[in-house]
Amino acid sequence: MIRSSVSLPPVFRRAVCGTGLVLGTWAALAALPASAQDAAALNSLSAEPSALPASQAQVQSQAPNQDAIEEVVVRGQRMSEIEFDLPDYVREFIGQVAALPPGAGHARWRNTVCVGVYNLAETQAHYIADRISALALDVGLEPGEPGCRPEVMIMFTVDADELAVSMVEENPRLFRPGGPVCCMQLGLDALEDFKQSDAPVRWWHVSMPVDALMGQRAISMPQDGIGNYPVTNVEGPSRIHSGIVDKLYRVVIIVDATKLRGTTWQEIGDYLAVISLAQINPKADPTKFDSILNLFSNPSAYSGLTDWDHSYVQALYEVNMERRVLLQENQMVSRMVVREEAIEP
Repeated sequence: MIRSSVSLPPVFRRAVCGTGLVLGTWAALAALPASAQDAAALNSLSAEPSALPASQAQVQSQAPNQDAIEEVVVRGQRMSEIEFDLPDYVREFIGQVAALPPGAGHARWRNTVCVGVYNLAETQAHYIADRISALALDVGLEPGEPGCRPEVMIMFTVDADELAVSMVEENPRLFRPGGPVCCMQLGLDALEDFKQSDAPVRWWHVSMPVDALMGQRAISMPQDGIGNYPVTNVEGPSRIHSGIVDKLYRVVIIVDATKLRGTTWQEIGDYLAVISLAQINPKADPTKFDSILNLFSNPSAYSGLTDWDHSYVQALYEVNMERRVLLQENQMVSRMVVREEAIEP
């Protein structure tokens, strides 16, 4: 393991406490300042979940043995239980869980992703990052290089409201790097929802239009100045192929450590994995489907990723992203259906 310091924006250093774990090919650790009260609460959660007082939320298991057999308890309908209407159900699932910026297509990470987990002890932080990395590797991504700058930033805290508000107000470009530029995030109303959310986990995705060949930025930003437009390499644009794709650029996730009662580290890790790799709608209601995204409405029903979750993320990373949104989703539906039919006995 290689240890080095990690540079964080000032608002991160003030508002987050505990230990930061940045996952690349190796891990880089950074100590972050903390109030004694917050550090004590989070260290209790990190080191010994069952040791939290009854008055506080707790994760009800240690980091599980990764070699253990994972049992999935079904809540919604399994994909295998849906026969004639499977394509319609898949399309409904995609429409329910996906949240795309206005004018943009589905976005995904390009080749690599660097994950940072802050405010947990090293063992638990590693476990969370490993769950995310397992799904990332499964869809063809590689961990970031040693010392990589985190693109997915996951912060555990005992005061999620204060952290969210202070981050947005003190570092607005973290959430809206293009300012009023379209196609990168869900907008000011959604950002206000992020600040005021009372959910156990809140998140914010930023995507970037890039050229499909080189991955270079394909839009001008306010900081570029007037008349300074990016030069993009586009091969064969047409009415169905634009030559431009949307790339995930940043994901900020805040986990309220006081609202995790009844969950396990495996469930939390898999829940965060889906959010880290795909643009999930914070207002989605996937109760009709057998998805880990239902975790906080019924923690006892899930132990990890389900067919719906895995097939969705896998399909997202397989489709031709140069196509228009409708054609992207048509391909995703087809791939999810084919995958399910292939595993049927």
